[in-house]
Amino acid sequence: MAKWCLGFIVSLLIIGSAAAEFRPFAELWNNFAYYDTNLERKGFSSILGHYEGKIGFYLLDTPLQLYGAYYGITAQTGDYFDNSLFTGAGVRFKPFEGSFKGTSWLNEWIPDIKVFGESLSAGYLKGGSSAEAAGLAKTDTRYGFDLWHEWNLDKPNENLPWAELWSNLSYRDTNFGWESFKNYVFYFQPKIGRHLGRGIETYLKADAVYSGKGGPSYSFLNVADYGVGVRFEPWRNMATANELLRKFKMFFEVLSVSYLKEKPADPNKVVDRDVRFGIDFSYGRSY
Repeated sequence: MAKWCLGFIVSLLIIGSAAAEFRPFAELWNNFAYYDTNLERKGFSSILGHYEGKIGFYLLDTPLQLYGAYYGITAQTGDYFDNSLFTGAGVRFKPFEGSFKGTSWLNEWIPDIKVFGESLSAGYLKGGSSAEAAGLAKTDTRYGFDLWHEWNLDKPNENLPWAELWSNLSYRDTNFGWESFKNYVFYFQPKIGRHLGRGIETYLKADAVYSGKGGPSYSFLNVADYGVGVRFEPWRNMATANELLRKFKMFFEVLSVSYLKEKPADPNKVVDRDVRFGIDFSYGRSY
């Protein structure tokens, strides 16, 4: 029922704004890297690509954004869960934008909190027949909060630390799984580091995901990796660089892994470390 309500609301908003002036926007993120384990299994040793995007427009002269969205992952392996593409439509807005003004680095991120709702469908670039045989859900509806914020990265003071934070808390109807999900998933991914000059940055990082679902079969939604990294942003503060090049990064990370609930039942899927290196670039992610 929830997904039909979301679809109905989005349809009404689109119809209502069809004849009006609107402001388009695009938000893209792409990451391609080699992973030693990818938190999946020992000896994963493969290149993995993550990509996602939102393309849409502001509704009239309001903070509401209507958009089409995609979330994809591709790998050299033939596993369907490493070669998926989820697409759909959504609506979001910033409830504190304009009504709250940060006073320091401790609270300047609050206006960047976004409230969203999305209705998505599943597709698989490889192993689609296996996904169907496993009885995976073909649709999902998600509601929640999302945050992306950066500190001291644009025109930085190189004597001070820099930081990034992406966090997402959402209630999911199916999570494209094999059984009724109807629970929350929480992502928390901070980085904090130092500028070494000439676009070189060292950092500490943590990527944690935690869910209301437990048990060995949901260990992938209750795990954290953490460690150190170094990256190079050659065009970050060049005035002549376009937006896509400006957020281009090359990185290398060495990470440890901890399970926040039960470990996987298969010992070959229990990992304690990961090594990653690759590239990352985004466009319009400052919203």
